[in-house]
Amino acid sequence: MFAHRAGEHAGRRLFRGEIAMFQAEFSRGRMLLGMAVTLVGMAGCGGTKTPVPDATAKADSSPAVVSVPAVTESAPAALGETPFPNDPMHIPFAKATRSADDPPAMCNRPPDSTVTGKAVGKLFDAVVRNWESIRFASPAGKSLIYSATLETDQGTIEIALRPDVAPNHVRNFVALAKAGYYDGLRFDRIRHEEAEGQAGPALDQVEAGCPLGTGDPGDGSIGYWLRPEFDDKDKPKLPHDEGTIGACRGVEADSAGCRFYVTLSKAPYLDGNYTAFGKVVNGLDVVRRIHHEPGAVFETDPDGSRRPLHPVVIRKVTIHVHESDGPQVQK
Repeated sequence: MFAHRAGEHAGRRLFRGEIAMFQAEFSRGRMLLGMAVTLVGMAGCGGTKTPVPDATAKADSSPAVVSVPAVTESAPAALGETPFPNDPMHIPFAKATRSADDPPAMCNRPPDSTVTGKAVGKLFDAVVRNWESIRFASPAGKSLIYSATLETDQGTIEIALRPDVAPNHVRNFVALAKAGYYDGLRFDRIRHEEAEGQAGPALDQVEAGCPLGTGDPGDGSIGYWLRPEFDDKDKPKLPHDEGTIGACRGVEADSAGCRFYVTLSKAPYLDGNYTAFGKVVNGLDVVRRIHHEPGAVFETDPDGSRRPLHPVVIRKVTIHVHESDGPQVQK
């Protein structure tokens, strides 16, 4: 779904389809100058559309909203609602993100509304408000443990979120969920890529969270992009095993937005190239059923990627948070 560093040799060539797409775009003069030297393998969320420099516009109007269940949070109001000064993992929104004034290469202008009919401008504002209220330490200085339940057409998926690994990506996922962003969206892309000519497992994964529901590589933002958290030497790393949750990104490291993926195979070549921020703890069989959905391949789709003929819908997201019994968070 996203870009690897050149040193990874395009993820052991698993993502050769995306490289070919970017090379073709460059030859037609549609890429930014110098992109050729920074091309790296993609895992689905790169872009084939022409980037639009002015991505600042957000919808002020409110299109008809599809009636989908609101996100709920199974936590006391005191947890996550009051700014706690003893939370060392809190990074302000402006510092943790890249703004729409400076869009990453090959990323498209955010849409005015999502496929569910929600105004993107209002979602953006809700994320910014939620961001400041989401804390990973209680008033007593105890760590707060976050998890999420995704209710889908195929069953329930339970995810353990890991703010100790990637606090900004966890905060982003929670903020989007609290804003109701994911309710009604789809698992929009299925991937199976063989390690051609090399030993090792194939890459199996599913992607979700595209605001337009198509899974097109350049569409994955509602007006901001996240700074990467896969290269922080001071934080523990979450390896890409079965059930790992990570953030889709494009060519540039800070181009992750709203989309996420779930791996169904070991993928160590993604480690250090994509930000993993959670793990499926229950419902991996549901993810496998989603992966086995029949799909169609379009001319512009990279090798190994298909779009489900009948996309599985995320009906409701519930965020859970509780105080850890462990030691206090260190400032």
